[in-house]
Amino acid sequence: MVPLLLVSLAAARITHVPVPSHAPPATMVARAGDIPLKPPAGWTTQTKDGATVITPGDVGDGKVYKVVLTPLQTKAGTIDEVYEVGKKMIGEVGTYTALTKVEKQQSDGGWDYAFTIGTVEKGGNGLLVQVMGLKKGDLGGVIIVLSDGIETTQKYSDDFAQMIRSLGGARKPPPAPAIAAGSGTVDLQYTVPAGWTETKKQGITIVENAKDETYNKWQWTLIIMPSQPLTGSLGDNFKDYWKALITANYESDVVPLPLTARLDDGYVCAFDADGSAKHKTSGARPRIASVYLIAHGDRFVPIFGIIYGYDKKVEADFDRFIETARIPGSSGAKIPLFSKSAVAGEWSEGSSSIASYVTASGGYAGDASIYTGSAFQLRPDGSYSHTLVALSGSTRIKEHDEGQWSIDDNELVLRQAKGASRYSLLGYGVDPKAGRFLVLGTYANAKSKLSFSNPRGVFQATWYKSK
Repeated sequence: MVPLLLVSLAAARITHVPVPSHAPPATMVARAGDIPLKPPAGWTTQTKDGATVITPGDVGDGKVYKVVLTPLQTKAGTIDEVYEVGKKMIGEVGTYTALTKVEKQQSDGGWDYAFTIGTVEKGGNGLLVQVMGLKKGDLGGVIIVLSDGIETTQKYSDDFAQMIRSLGGARKPPPAPAIAAGSGTVDLQYTVPAGWTETKKQGITIVENAKDETYNKWQWTLIIMPSQPLTGSLGDNFKDYWKALITANYESDVVPLPLTARLDDGYVCAFDADGSAKHKTSGARPRIASVYLIAHGDRFVPIFGIIYGYDKKVEADFDRFIETARIPGSSGAKIPLFSKSAVAGEWSEGSSSIASYVTASGGYAGDASIYTGSAFQLRPDGSYSHTLVALSGSTRIKEHDEGQWSIDDNELVLRQAKGASRYSLLGYGVDPKAGRFLVLGTYANAKSKLSFSNPRGVFQATWYKSK
């Protein structure tokens, strides 16, 4: 429900850009040029008072998007300490409220970074902000991104993400990790996308796309294994492979569900991914490590995915590969995706945010803080109730409906007096410690699809937790 907040911020403005409030000492540990941030083509750069402001060349009138880089003037401590410097810096501008937890990743060039996304408010005005700490060795810096709202943020998100991922001129991606060769033969049928290579080894086949240029470095790898008979549930088989391929080799906090998609011709893909995994031995941090089970009838094919760097066309090739692969000799039996007993329960999600409305002249025009919450009670007897609550200023919205629920393959169907609402069913999982999770499309009567290469990315679905 965060997009509602971001839309409300589109009319708000903070014009002050956070830069150091004191002059840099004569001897600095890092200067702007020591942090090799390369702006995308068409963006402008201005360095003043020790800070560098990077701005897209096509920001429209009344819009705000600024990337402010400030190098630390002392030796960098831990990445957490560098991030806290960024929080203090934005705190000099206004009240910062983080809307996400701190995420830690590493650029292709070996720079560690930690960041949150939130809002900064001062005098009734507000902006969407990303606060990021950077560190490599003794060098450190802070990046603060200011944006007027979600539309502007999304417009430049790919360019900004690529700028961060390529920080330091990425080292050459490491080779794909070794996987014990099986005794079988890879029998998956697929088309190798243009620009990708195929390498057949005993028991596995590697399909990958790699580029190693100065500012364009990536390596997307699919390691395909022989098909296996489908005994037991697809979800149980998926967790076994996740444990063998991810948990055994990487430090990972992801609780695999798995997520599930019905492909063409009745095929199914069970999948999940970790965007912050760290290899236990080498310390390598792929952008994403993932597992896929492509299944049809009585067989499935395990695939291990490792992604370094990013390219939009390569991502499209990757998704198309998963969607069109086929298993010869598999039966025509339809694999069920979700059982009614698993989906039944009390599910809820909620979010809150702080913002203000302003007039055209910048004056305070009212409270735009928002709380939203949604809850489904899916009873074993087939009856349901659904409640949606939204609070904003003096506005109170509460919607409630009830009726009968059922599952239609990959959709949750809610039937009430006004008609039927259909939500895409995208995933279900249970963990002894984390509990039960249900992933639904955000909107009723609209087909939802997750990215195969980054299924846990924002704004793709709504995640519900069982009470």
